[in-house]
Amino acid sequence: MADKELQGQVAIITGGGRGIGKAAAEQLAAMGATIVVVARSKEQVERVATTLREQGSVAVGMPADVGDPKQVEGIANAALEQFGRIDIVVNSAAVIWPVEEVAKSDVEEWAYAIQVNLLGSFFLVRYALPVMLEQKYGRIVNVSSGAAINPIVGASAYSTSKAGMDMLTRSVAQELLDTGITINSFHPGMVDTGMQVDLRSVDTSDARFSLARFHDAHEKGQLRSPDDVARAITWLAGPWSSEHSGKVFRIVDEEWLRQVNSDLGI
Repeated sequence: MADKELQGQVAIITGGGRGIGKAAAEQLAAMGATIVVVARSKEQVERVATTLREQGSVAVGMPADVGDPKQVEGIANAALEQFGRIDIVVNSAAVIWPVEEVAKSDVEEWAYAIQVNLLGSFFLVRYALPVMLEQKYGRIVNVSSGAAINPIVGASAYSTSKAGMDMLTRSVAQELLDTGITINSFHPGMVDTGMQVDLRSVDTSDARFSLARFHDAHEKGQLRSPDDVARAITWLAGPWSSEHSGKVFRIVDEEWLRQVNSDLGI
C-alpha cells in the first residue's frame, strides 16, 4: 500500500469500533493519519485506539452516539482542540433495525435508524465542514449501501436512510465546488460484519422478505472482507479522489477497483 500518504492528516471515523469502520481506521492509520475512533461503545473505541497506538499510530477513542448532535459537535470540537485540524471524515456508523414491515414496525426504532444513519452523517459533515473550508482541504466519505437504490422488504428505515445519505452527498458536493473538499458515497456490497450476522438472525419464513440472498452469500463464502472494502474507503479519503465529488462509488465497479489497487500500490 502507498506509504504514509496521509501523514499529518486527522481522520474521524464513526462506527469505528468494529466492521468496516474499524478496518478503515486501521488502513488510514497505516498510511500515517491520526485517527479519532467514534462509536457508542467505549470499550470498542478504546480497544481499537489502543491497538493502533501499540502499532505506532496516533489514535484516540471517543465514545458517542452520532444520533445526538451535541455529542457529534463535541467530537468535532475535541478533535480540533487536540489535533488542530480535521482532514478526513468517514461516516460508517449505522444500524439495521428495525427489520420489519412498516405496518408492524416500532415508530421510535424506525425514527432512530434515520437519526443515526442519515442525521448522524449530516451532523458530522455539518461540524467538520467549517474546519475543512478554512483549511481549503477535506475528504468526506459516506458509507452508504446498495439498499439506497434496491429496496429490501422489511428494511424501509435502513434503505430510506441510505438513499438520503446519497442525496446528501450529491447536494453538499454542489456547495463545495472549487473548495478543495470532496464528498462521495460508497456502496460496499455485502460485507462480513456484525450487521450481516444481525440480518441472518431475522426470521425469513415470510416469503415477502428478501433476505435469503444474505444467507446464501454467507454460506457460499461470498461476503467481502472489511479489509477489502476499507481499501476503497482509503482511496476516497486520500489525494486520489481529488477529481471526484458528489459521486456514488460501488464495490462492483471493477474498473474503479483496479484504479484503487494501482494507486495504493496493491
